[in-house]
Amino acid sequence: MYNRSSLLQACALAVLATCLGGLGLTSMRAAAQQETAAALPMGKWKIYRDDRYAFRLSYPPDSQVQTGRDRGYQYLRVHNYEPEPGSGQGALQPGEYHLEMLIFDHRLGHRMPSPCRDLVREPRQVRAGRVNALRGLAERGEEAGATSFALCLQAGKVDVLVMATEQDPLGPIANRLLDGVRFGN
Repeated sequence: MYNRSSLLQACALAVLATCLGGLGLTSMRAAAQQETAAALPMGKWKIYRDDRYAFRLSYPPDSQVQTGRDRGYQYLRVHNYEPEPGSGQGALQPGEYHLEMLIFDHRLGHRMPSPCRDLVREPRQVRAGRVNALRGLAERGEEAGATSFALCLQAGKVDVLVMATEQDPLGPIANRLLDGVRFGN
């Protein structure tokens, strides 16, 4: 028969095994997310260059790229899915992402709606090529159940807000996209 001491030890071991099992699942999930991002090696990604605004952007080869002008800004959009007609972006599925770069050219009368510090949550200062920028979460998130990450910079003649969105809250692909943005070619 078991005495009280061995019963307590057995319970403690069961609790410890449960905790370690939970940690193992968390580690496995994080490893799977890293594998998803690693499956898209940067060396295999394409490069979009813009000489006018002196930036480049790395993106996966399966992406679609759109450029254009809207009222008050120019844009570059990169995504790997087909938006549903008439429904805007729609809900992102696992593995789908989109990046939107909004360029506010002061020489064309464009003005960013707010300073970077108001457009980026939990901002931290980073280098994006030759310039300093703020990086964090995008203040505005358009996708239900998705997370938007942001990179924002303000310069003398141009302001730029880059938002990368995906369903995964850790953003392995979105963050790789933001890592590939460089200003000052």
